[in-house]
Amino acid sequence: MNSTYSCWPVMLVVYNLPPSLCMKDEFTFLSMLIPGPKQPRNDIDIYLQPLIDELQELWNGVYTYDASTKKFFNLRAMLLWTINDFPAYGNLAGCATKGRYGCPICGENTHACWLKHSRKMSYCNHIRFLPINHPYRRKKYTSARLRDKALLCPTIPKGTEVVEQLRKVVNDFGKGRKKRRRDEEEDTMWKKKSVFFSLPYWEVLVVRHNLDVMHVEKNVCDSIINTLLDCKGKSKDHYQSRLDLKDMGIMPHLHPYEEDNITRLPAGAYTLSKSDKQLFCKRLFDLKLPYGYSSNISNCVDVEKRKLTGLKSHDCHVLMQQLLAVAIRGIMEEGPRVAILRISKFFHGLCQRVVDKKEIIQLELEAAEILCKLEDYFPPSFFDPMIHLVVHLPREVRLCGPVQFRWMYHFER
Repeated sequence: MNSTYSCWPVMLVVYNLPPSLCMKDEFTFLSMLIPGPKQPRNDIDIYLQPLIDELQELWNGVYTYDASTKKFFNLRAMLLWTINDFPAYGNLAGCATKGRYGCPICGENTHACWLKHSRKMSYCNHIRFLPINHPYRRKKYTSARLRDKALLCPTIPKGTEVVEQLRKVVNDFGKGRKKRRRDEEEDTMWKKKSVFFSLPYWEVLVVRHNLDVMHVEKNVCDSIINTLLDCKGKSKDHYQSRLDLKDMGIMPHLHPYEEDNITRLPAGAYTLSKSDKQLFCKRLFDLKLPYGYSSNISNCVDVEKRKLTGLKSHDCHVLMQQLLAVAIRGIMEEGPRVAILRISKFFHGLCQRVVDKKEIIQLELEAAEILCKLEDYFPPSFFDPMIHLVVHLPREVRLCGPVQFRWMYHFER
C-alpha cells in the first residue's frame, strides 16, 4: 500500500533508568506530532522551537513535587542526543548527507569522487582510517614516497569548531528560498544552523546525533545481496560502473570489451553464476528457523527469478549477522567471500548488549580493514554513504554505549 502522506512523531526517551527499563514504551513520551502531507525537511526547526524552549526551561530547573518523599525539589533535564535515520540526520543537524560532503562525521574532510558514468559520488580510500604503520599501507603503497603522501585519518571537528563554521551560515526557512542546482559547486557542508545549538550545552556534547545502526545495516545488506545476485536496477555493478573503472584506470580485469560487435563485461571475483545464484536462493528458501527468531525469510525469496524482495529491517539484521554466511558458503572466490564474512562478524560484534572497550577499539580497526578489502574487489560505485558510515559506527559505540539504546527498532516497529 503506497501513501504520499508523511507524518513525523517526535518522541522523548528517559535514559536515567536501569537498562531493563530503558527504551520501554511506558517511558517513551510523544512530545509532538509534525503533520504532513509533505516532509518538513530543513524547516523542521520551526516545528521544534516549542520543544527547544521547554528543554531550555528544564535545563535551568523546574520546581517539582516528589510524591514518594512528599517534598519539592528542583528538577533539571538535558537532551543527550537524537536518534533518527540518515535523511533526518541532515535535517536535524543542518548538514549535507549526500554529494561532496556526504559524511557528516568526516565533514569537510570527506574523501569523495564523482563517477561520471554512474552519475553519483563514491566514498572510497578507506585506507586513511588505518594506522600509518599498518601492514596494508605497506602493501598498497609500494614506495616510501607514496606512503608519506597517503591521506591520514580525518580529524572529527569538536562542537566549538562546528559553531565557528556556522557563524557565516544564514538560516533561510520557508518555500521562497532558492534550491541549489545539481551541477552547482558545493562550498560548504552546512545548510543551516540547527535549532539545537540554542541549547547552552549542545556544542559541548561529543555525539549530538546518532548514526542509526538499523538503517546502515539494512542498506549494507541490500547492497551486498543485490550486487551478488545482479538484480536489475539495484546492483552496484553495471555497465556504467565498468566505464568508470576504465576512466579511473583501475581494475583493468573488469573493463568492458568488444567481441563480435557485442559489449561484454568480464566476471568479477564476486560474480555468481546462474547455478550459484539459484543455490544461494535455495539455501535461504529451505532454512527452518525457530518460532519468533525472525520472519519467514522464504516468503521473500524467489528461487526461479533468483532474487530477494520485500526484506524488512529485521530480516536484513538476521541475514547480515547469521544467514548470509551460510548462503554464500563455497559459491564464491575466497577473497570477496572472506570480506563479506568479516563484515557479517563485524555487525554481530557491534550489536552485542555488553560492550568491552578493548573489543570496540579492535572493531574500529576491523571496520577500516574490511572496507579496504571490499575496495579490492568491488567497483567504486558500490561505496555509497551508507557503506562509508560503517567505519564510524564503532566510535559511537565506544562513546555512547550499546546500540540497543540508540537505534530505530524501538520507534519503527
